Amino acid sequence: MDLKVRGSKFLIFEINKSVTKDNRPYIKVILMDKEGNTYNGIMFDSNKLKFDPVKGNVVEVEANIQQYNGQPQFKITNMALVEGENRFDFFPKTENDVDNMFNEIKSLMYENIKNEYLLKLLNLFFNDNEIVDKFKVVPAAKNVHHAYIGGLLEHTLSVVKLAIIIAEYYSKDVDKELLLIGALFHDIGKLFELSVDESFDYTEEGKLLGHLLLGIELINNYANRIQGFPKRLKNLINHMIASHHGILEYGSPKRPKTKEALLLHYIDDMDAKLNTFKSLFDKENIEEGWTSYDRLLERQLFNHNSKY
Repeated sequence: MDLKVRGSKFLIFEINKSVTKDNRPYIKVILMDKEGNTYNGIMFDSNKLKFDPVKGNVVEVEANIQQYNGQPQFKITNMALVEGENRFDFFPKTENDVDNMFNEIKSLMYENIKNEYLLKLLNLFFNDNEIVDKFKVVPAAKNVHHAYIGGLLEHTLSVVKLAIIIAEYYSKDVDKELLLIGALFHDIGKLFELSVDESFDYTEEGKLLGHLLLGIELINNYANRIQGFPKRLKNLINHMIASHHGILEYGSPKRPKTKEALLLHYIDDMDAKLNTFKSLFDKENIEEGWTSYDRLLERQLFNHNSKY
């Protein structure tokens, strides 16, 4: 017997409109509740709706919950537009306090950076209120890792803290200050690549340029305002941003060619992958056992919950 949903409120996080082979209109949606849970939904004969649904709408849904390819799917029978709801209440959010994370990352940077040019670079960044406000909100990705409000800040803090540990371990070989600057700014272009207006989506400049180029542009804008900023230092920072995806197939225009760039790539990838594991376990409510097959990671994941 199918479970039913009636009158529950959801945010339309994604929507795709199409027609069947016999020319009947239908829509596919990803719905999100206020706990950040997402549900795939489909509605046939969608022309009977009293409104034209778009991404970012808050709606009341009537649906039967069925299994499709091993996953629950809403077979929607009706939707009604809800006015007066704040769609941001439906967005998934970091479990951590964003102000505390921001203050921690700021303290760590100033505690470990002594180079006069890098300090001036930090001052410009941390005193740029518009940038800081975005930094506290933007997710680290649309739907892969840290894909929630405050996700970019959370991910960046993790990368900075890991960079401190790694740099101290390799203290004889690695420029700690350079690595930390790379850790702070490696994904900073996502402030311009991603939008959180109707839902998580890519901006026009994000689609055209991507966060690597946008991050380099921001750093160059800051560096060019600092008299005497060393050209090589700027190039080294830009190289870390450009190469932190590691290989050309993952979007890096350059592969890591400095020790700091190499370490940054692995630190970033480790934190992103571990968060992806956690997100899949949480999404499928796997406290013990296997997830379903994940097409992005090309594998099932096993959560042993520290039980042997």
